[in-house]
Amino acid sequence: MMRWAYVGGIALLGCTFVADIWLPVDYRVAANVSLIYMAALTTIFILLYGLRSNWRANHIGRTLFAKSVVLPFVLWYSVLATWWDTDFPFRQQIRFAIYSLGAVAYLTMVVMLWREQNADREKPDA
Repeated sequence: MMRWAYVGGIALLGCTFVADIWLPVDYRVAANVSLIYMAALTTIFILLYGLRSNWRANHIGRTLFAKSVVLPFVLWYSVLATWWDTDFPFRQQIRFAIYSLGAVAYLTMVVMLWREQNADREKPDA
C-alpha cells in the first residue's frame, strides 16, 4: 500500500511536469494548493497519533509527539501567509512563537537521538 502511495504521488508529480509541455500550469497556485494538502495531512497525522497511539509510553514517543505538534502550526502559518495578506496582525509574534517552539522540539529530538545512539553503541554485541 505505501509503495503505491509513493509511486502514485511521484507519477502525478511527473505527469504535471509533462503536461506543462502542452497545457499551461500555474506552479504558484499548484504549490499553494499542495501546501494546504501537506498542512491538512500533518494535522490528521498528529490527531490520529495523539488520540489513538500510546505516545506517552516512552521518551521517544513523547519527543516525536512534541515535534509532530509543531509542524502543522508551521504549515498552517505558511498557508495563511501564502493565501492571505502577509501583513496580518501579530504576524511577527506568531512567527517567533511557532519557529521557537519548532527549534525547541528539534533540539529535544537531536538530544534524544544522540542519547539513543550512544546507548546502542555501549551495548555489547549479542
